[in-house]
Amino acid sequence: MNTPSFFKSVIVLAVLLFPETGRTFTIESAEPTHYFYTPTAYLNTEFDMVGSLHEAAYTLPYKLQAHTSIVDNVGRLCFGMRYGILNNLSAGAGLAWSFSSFPYEGHGILHSDPHPRFGTFLCWGPVLEDQFEMSVTPHMQIGYHFSMGGDVGMMITPSNYWSIIGEFGFLFDFNDARPYINTVWGARVHPPQIPFLSFDGGLDFVEKPPEEFAQSEYAFKPFIDAIFTMKTMR
Repeated sequence: MNTPSFFKSVIVLAVLLFPETGRTFTIESAEPTHYFYTPTAYLNTEFDMVGSLHEAAYTLPYKLQAHTSIVDNVGRLCFGMRYGILNNLSAGAGLAWSFSSFPYEGHGILHSDPHPRFGTFLCWGPVLEDQFEMSVTPHMQIGYHFSMGGDVGMMITPSNYWSIIGEFGFLFDFNDARPYINTVWGARVHPPQIPFLSFDGGLDFVEKPPEEFAQSEYAFKPFIDAIFTMKTMR
């Protein structure tokens, strides 16, 4: 067999069967729909995908978004659905738990607790500007324990290359009569040359163990994430 001729035949066949392979393929990026642990108030457009350790999400028709968190959780939910009420207002509900965590315990709702709960939140964005945005997320968890609280997330974008992200969260467990507070600060790098990729890094100030500082045992927990976004239909 003439090897060069064989490869030429394969290339011609591929172009005939898959004409798109003869063109330059580009990924059209979408937007991350979370900061660190806090969801954004807005959803992406239909059929946009977000893939990361903290949030894997897909926007469906009728302003619905399905999302799950492999590590820790976003919106205190490790699996659930969100509905976009307005451009700056959304509501979510699902399983309040953490599938896994790094390096110890989950965020807010512990994966070491054998009793997952039903959770819900309302996310409002009072400010949504190009260089500054904020979301306020009151939330509630019902089940083996009953708890309520709220999270505030904000992102400052002084450059096309990076943003500063800060969050503050509060949860009160009515069964234990115990408050939990956490705060995390860091940066998101988003190079314009690869708009479909972002990289997060920060420090989460928590109690160890369990998660969050309710008493006097404090620790810094690293926060890392890599985010891939794309529009699956154009």
